[in-house]
Amino acid sequence: MDFERGIEVEELELEIAGFDVTCLVWDQDDVEAAVRNLVLFPQFETHFRNAFDLINTATSFWLEEGSYAPCAESITRNHYYLRDAIYDHASYAEAGSLPRVIRGLLRASHSAADSQLVATYALVLATQALEALANWLFDLELATYDIDADLIEQLKHDSPRQYLALIEKARDRSSGNEIRAREDFATLLGEANQALLMASLYRQVEQMDVFEKGYNTSSLMHRILDDALSTKATRRGQEAGKGNRDPSSKIQTDTMDRRAKIKVAAEQIINGRKIEMRSLSDSELTNILFNQKVHGTEKTIRRHLEALKLRPLK
Repeated sequence: MDFERGIEVEELELEIAGFDVTCLVWDQDDVEAAVRNLVLFPQFETHFRNAFDLINTATSFWLEEGSYAPCAESITRNHYYLRDAIYDHASYAEAGSLPRVIRGLLRASHSAADSQLVATYALVLATQALEALANWLFDLELATYDIDADLIEQLKHDSPRQYLALIEKARDRSSGNEIRAREDFATLLGEANQALLMASLYRQVEQMDVFEKGYNTSSLMHRILDDALSTKATRRGQEAGKGNRDPSSKIQTDTMDRRAKIKVAAEQIINGRKIEMRSLSDSELTNILFNQKVHGTEKTIRRHLEALKLRPLK
């Protein structure tokens, strides 16, 4: 495999949890180590595990006889560099044309398999998801160093519990950033999962006997993807018809998503007040959440708080 007229990028310009990533394929162990060092990592361990599992699966598409293909590093690096253009073009392209879109923008050789290009698309999306969540947590820790770097460093090593409390206070003050980080993570990782599924479909087709007379891989791939998307669209229509009676309908899903976000934000506020040993009334909690301007009306917020049985500190 090689690049034809490839766009060579010297650096990724990507930092995750304070680690400078130079290669999406080779640096994953170091990235994972950096993420695990985040003080709030245990609270998001499942999120990160899902992201790393997807990343490892995506990079495995480049394995050839136990080692990565020679062009894996350059293709993944250039794909990351052109990620916005690829994403924009892919959003308007037909379901089965993603490899052609990627190949055209990367100017990749035809010897690079379609499954590898689509898996790289999934890899980049998952990396962006990881970046969103990990860097939000990393920025929380960085913010505390503005107080007194030497003192914070000493506190981090000598009194981890107090250091954690300090981070939680910083988290409470910027709950809007947490909501955005969580939403970005969920959206990007969801899209990465879809792309990885598509890469697996391409791989299945590539592994079939393409030498049989009348066999057309491209045509088959389009049929498989069209059938999959058609089934998905039919299911979406059926779910919409059920309306609010179906817990998996969009309205119900949106409501539960809103409740989950209110729960996260409210618990942060309550925990912050516990640390500060300050009281918090029902109306004050509602007003704080309302002023974040992402949870809906005060009436909606109160309804969700009552359903969650979240009681402020008297």
